[in-house]
Amino acid sequence: MPITAIIFDYGCVLSLAPGPEDYEPLRKAIGAEAAAFQEIYWRNRDEYDRDALDTSSYWQQVGHAAGAAFSSQLLQQWATLDCEIWGKPNSVMVEWAQVLRRQGLKLAILSNMSRYVGDYLRRTVKWLALFDHLCFSGELKVMKPDPAIYRVCLRSLGVPAAQSLFIDDREVNVTAARAVGMHGIVFRSAEELQADLEPYGLAASLAEARARVG
Repeated sequence: MPITAIIFDYGCVLSLAPGPEDYEPLRKAIGAEAAAFQEIYWRNRDEYDRDALDTSSYWQQVGHAAGAAFSSQLLQQWATLDCEIWGKPNSVMVEWAQVLRRQGLKLAILSNMSRYVGDYLRRTVKWLALFDHLCFSGELKVMKPDPAIYRVCLRSLGVPAAQSLFIDDREVNVTAARAVGMHGIVFRSAEELQADLEPYGLAASLAEARARVG
């Protein structure tokens, strides 16, 4: 059965994986110690991404954990700086999405992402228009690897699981996709992905995108 839909994770697939330097503006704004920042940042992130914590509550918890004084204006600043961490596109993957779109495949993004970050990206990232559906955990209140979020995405696209290919940088999320009948590839680099696409007849399309980006 041919692949008719490609479903992408957003962070570290369509956007570049943040390096330590990308977190620095946020860390400095909060005033958190460098050694503690990552643990504080990720401590309640699942709840934020699932919309179990709203934006203000999540950043208040970050501020308390860092021992920072804050106001509503500072919480808003931190939330915006956080969005900017995830705004750098992986140019090859975005170009590939354009190639796939021209070839008539359906496209979606399936990402664990807070409602606030999702709203920010919808406003600021023009290339999101390439995708037929955006399935963000904060909007759906369920997150990968829960099978429910994959099924929601498939229903939105109107394709059977067996005709979809899911690409994510985390093995646990790809395993969950396969469990609901989807094809899945763990993303490590565009070069490795091209080789992994050979069985699906999609390697040439990624090679075209890589050549375009250079």
